[in-house]
Amino acid sequence: MKIFRALIVASVITAIAIGLGSVWMKSKVTSLLNSRSLVSSSVVLSRPTRIDNSSNLKALKFTNRLYRLGYHKAAELPQVAGEYQQVGSSYLLFLRKFRLADGTEQDERLVEIASNSNGSIEQIEDYRFKQSLPSIMLEPEIISLLGNSSDRASSPVSLENVPESLVNALMAIEDERFFSHFGIDPLAIIRAFVVNMSSGRIVQGGSTLTQQLVKNLLLENERSIKRKALEAIYSVLIEAAFTKNEILEMYLNEIFLGQEGNVAIHGFNEAAQSFFGKEIGGISLAESATLTGIIKAPSSYSPRRHPEKALERRNIVLGKMLSLGFIDEAEYESAIKEKLTTIPAQRSRRIAPYFVDSVRREISRTFDMNTIPKKGLQIHTTLDIEDQECANAAVSNGVARLEKTFPRLKNPGLQAALIAVIPATGEIVAWVGGKDYGNNQFDRISQAKRQPGSLFKPIVYLTALDGELNGYRTARTTSLLVDEPISLNVIGTGVWEPQNYDKKFRGDVTLRQALANSLNIPTINLSLKVGVERVVATGHLLGIHEDLPAVPSLPLGSVEVSPQTIAQVYSTIANSGMYVSLNWLSGITSSEASDVFMPEPPDTHRVASDAASYVLTNVLQTVIEQGTGSSVRRNGFTFPAAGKTGTSNDSRDAWFSGFTPDLLASVWVGFDSNEKTGLTGGQAAAPIWTEFMKCALKDAEPKPFIPPPDVVFRKIDLNSGLLWEPGCSTDNVVTEVFVRGTEPITSCLAEVDAQSHDNQDDIFRGRDPQSIPIRHRRQSSPWSTFLDNLFQ
Repeated sequence: MKIFRALIVASVITAIAIGLGSVWMKSKVTSLLNSRSLVSSSVVLSRPTRIDNSSNLKALKFTNRLYRLGYHKAAELPQVAGEYQQVGSSYLLFLRKFRLADGTEQDERLVEIASNSNGSIEQIEDYRFKQSLPSIMLEPEIISLLGNSSDRASSPVSLENVPESLVNALMAIEDERFFSHFGIDPLAIIRAFVVNMSSGRIVQGGSTLTQQLVKNLLLENERSIKRKALEAIYSVLIEAAFTKNEILEMYLNEIFLGQEGNVAIHGFNEAAQSFFGKEIGGISLAESATLTGIIKAPSSYSPRRHPEKALERRNIVLGKMLSLGFIDEAEYESAIKEKLTTIPAQRSRRIAPYFVDSVRREISRTFDMNTIPKKGLQIHTTLDIEDQECANAAVSNGVARLEKTFPRLKNPGLQAALIAVIPATGEIVAWVGGKDYGNNQFDRISQAKRQPGSLFKPIVYLTALDGELNGYRTARTTSLLVDEPISLNVIGTGVWEPQNYDKKFRGDVTLRQALANSLNIPTINLSLKVGVERVVATGHLLGIHEDLPAVPSLPLGSVEVSPQTIAQVYSTIANSGMYVSLNWLSGITSSEASDVFMPEPPDTHRVASDAASYVLTNVLQTVIEQGTGSSVRRNGFTFPAAGKTGTSNDSRDAWFSGFTPDLLASVWVGFDSNEKTGLTGGQAAAPIWTEFMKCALKDAEPKPFIPPPDVVFRKIDLNSGLLWEPGCSTDNVVTEVFVRGTEPITSCLAEVDAQSHDNQDDIFRGRDPQSIPIRHRRQSSPWSTFLDNLFQ
């Protein structure tokens, strides 16, 4: 009786202990899982690839994108999402389902993309319904994990979204009595003991899924009797605290399934995405067996690193599933024949590390992360992976080439940075903040500020070419500027006698010649004529937020700005004077369909006339064709392009910023220590820009700059600056472009009155300032008075 009573007491105490322990365990596990959800697999994504009838598959580097996204080449008609078949120059592509930045979804769909041998698309249609499609989208690529998920990646899913084949594979190979034991499986322990003793080594384990979950979730990875005892106790408590389905779901989301570089892959959904580029609901029976086969030894059975071992292990799992009746013979044979294919690693690669760091800074600075769900965030950006890889290569190769040519540059170590933008939208498509992120994480695109040198000069010329931006009058490309020695008494610094880079003077030069050859003296004279304070205003309008001192040296770039700011300025010029703020964020989504954050649209407004911007662009084309940027042509870039070199004082910084109608890039080269490089922009930065553009626009169709309605072209006799017509000298005739209303109207055969419309070139030269009409005069300033007196 006493023994019976003691047993009852012991049972009650045990029940109370288990009950209290289960409450404690449930609280502990729930808290731990909640904390992990805050650092789950949030990712930074590239821009999706839009394909329409105007696209060119070669220019898009279409097959490269398919490879990185893990699309598999099928021998026959694609049957599942993620497969494609190439027939000649056309493709059958089974698109995957994915969410866009605005939360809308593109469904799975088999499409046919018909293209010619040059890659130009002729038609896109839904293959099954034979319906023409205006466009399709390839899903974005993972650029990087975000925030605290840099060393742990997981994408939790509910059990109802897990395919039955995966659950069955897991039961077959890891814990076939999972739904009948209480956290510990005595039969499995005994069986493992017998097998291991007969083998003389550890070949089989007896741990249940619950024990494995405890080991992964709650305990350190050590071998000791204490840890095994705690594992058993905790397993029983978890079984008491949670249902079998809850335990299974936790296991499926928490189990460690290998490394991708320095990133630990946790959970089957994350593993399915990492290895196969698929959500867990879309994996096949063979892929389910492959993933469950990894559990035993994630490093040894990684399908990416050890495909032969992974294949062997997969087939063992399939055999066990067959023997237990989870699959039939036909399913087994079909799965055995399935080829094991994986996608390239994405989570661990550093395709754009400086950009990702900037994203992290901006996300934490701009958004209240408490108002945005942190679980499974997808940060949709504008970055293009192909353009980024071109930029990475251009910077790396360019710096290496310079250091080889000039060994003195290796110490302290030359640096370079490149940012690329789509001018029409302001979208940033490439961002390289330095030559080696592993050695130096300082981002020279956004964090470094350097003098731009002559890169500032187009701001002066735009001010002169746009009558609304200056208080003097509208300049022409044929306006004469003086290139002669000048001496300026600068308040606070004394007498300043600027020089051209080559220390030479040319007398009278046209506006086009002055900018194309980056002449300092004519630019200074021009800025003083139109008003330095007006140049300052134009600089601010174009996107420079730094203070700009209204001093005569400003046109030579005597202010410090970042490459990001320079890209904004030149993007506005390239976009026909329309300011569109640079942007990188398309939207933020999460695993919850209702959670979508859309950024404010970029600031867009006109700051200069399209006519003046086009005329300036036309002059900047001369920079590349025959001016300081002519190395662009020598290095083989043939597309219509405009650009400007920049070399700061004492050759400390070398710059080049240039653009085609669709793409702009700005490049900086120099030392972090601000030491002299002895390099010019045309020598150091322009070749890097050229390599990038040749790569980014490979196989694309060249596009011309389209003149707006408010510009006109006229044949000009450069000897007089007047209209050329038959009877005029043919020695010096050019076709010039003008803002409508400013073009010469007088023939070179006629006499020009001093007060006429066509004498304005002399006005910019400064010979006859009194001929300026009163309505065009600006109020006198000390500098304008000084210059007017100088030229009289």
